[in-house]
Amino acid sequence: MNQIERIVDLIARKENFCLATVIASSNPDAPAGTKAIVLVDGTMEGSVGPAHMDRALQTLAMQALADGQKHAVQLAEGFRVFLDLPPADLKLLICGAGHIAVPLARFAREAGFSVTVLDDRADFAHPSRFPGCEVIAEDFTTALRKMSLDPAAYVVVITRGHEHDAQCLTEILPKVTAYVGLIGSRRRGRFVLEALGRKGIPAGRLGEVFTPIGLPIGAESPEEIALSIAAELVCMRRKGALTARALRSLEAGK
Repeated sequence: MNQIERIVDLIARKENFCLATVIASSNPDAPAGTKAIVLVDGTMEGSVGPAHMDRALQTLAMQALADGQKHAVQLAEGFRVFLDLPPADLKLLICGAGHIAVPLARFAREAGFSVTVLDDRADFAHPSRFPGCEVIAEDFTTALRKMSLDPAAYVVVITRGHEHDAQCLTEILPKVTAYVGLIGSRRRGRFVLEALGRKGIPAGRLGEVFTPIGLPIGAESPEEIALSIAAELVCMRRKGALTARALRSLEAGK
């Protein structure tokens, strides 16, 4: 399988990957147009030059996958590469199948996400409540340990209590994802994250959690809260974490 066939195959299988294309080069061994593929597990297929440049490219490509942002980078003087993120299946995992999850799943599907809903209560995690979604009725910890999450995955934690929030985040945060949001007040979020910090979750990863979840639009009803969360997901997808956090900081001038 040549490189073009490999790219087509990855897109057909809805795999997330970064396609690095040299757009300016002073190196005759890697002229403009040279391509390399970086998969979500860090595997690099192809080369853009010496080993140190490939390593640098691999790191930058993994960051682009995590941020969901395509852009150009300069690896060396006169050597630029464009990091592209071909469209793939947008995956959203919703932990908790309560009243907010129902409209959130609907909004997310309409925005192009493939949605999975997880809850340990079979009467809540029922396919009839979430048409078009994958629905899993299983213990949170058990299900999440078996679940594959990658740098392109979005995760929303909206369970019925902080104990379940902590169970979910304990399994989710050691994995690299595009987004993790936690519902609840600032006090509840701080309580959960501090408890996880004492369990050894790195502070840097804890700081990546969006809590309270959703853009600050004054939402009160389940549908409004779901809309604020969906808006944050779209912002993350289209504009990246910096913009999403900047919009959150507008609340009360913070």
